[in-house]
Amino acid sequence: MKAISLRSFDKISQNVYTMPTMKINIRKARERFSEIINAAAVKGERVILLSKNKPKAAIVSLKDLELIEDRSITKAKRLAQVERIRKMRERLAKKGVVSDSLLTLKKTRKERVGQLTGSN
Repeated sequence: MKAISLRSFDKISQNVYTMPTMKINIRKARERFSEIINAAAVKGERVILLSKNKPKAAIVSLKDLELIEDRSITKAKRLAQVERIRKMRERLAKKGVVSDSLLTLKKTRKERVGQLTGSN
């Protein structure tokens, strides 16, 4: 992969509707650090920093970072919920409940609440 300078990238971006990611060598990025930061912050461009033509790091806008973090949090919540469901199914299976129908789950919950509160 050949690194694209910011000037040539600007020429390309005028002819192309969107160019989501720019790749640039770390050495060249140091020389144009301010330009790259502004490209990410103002234009929303994503910049991949290369070392020996291999991706090493990325520079993204704060908006993109927030989206990435939001997706990560959402995914983590989803995985945690799946794990809770799996554990609930294991507990139900130990009790001999093979169905996870809503009616069965409500009945099991009511029994559990009754046990915790001391009423049946």
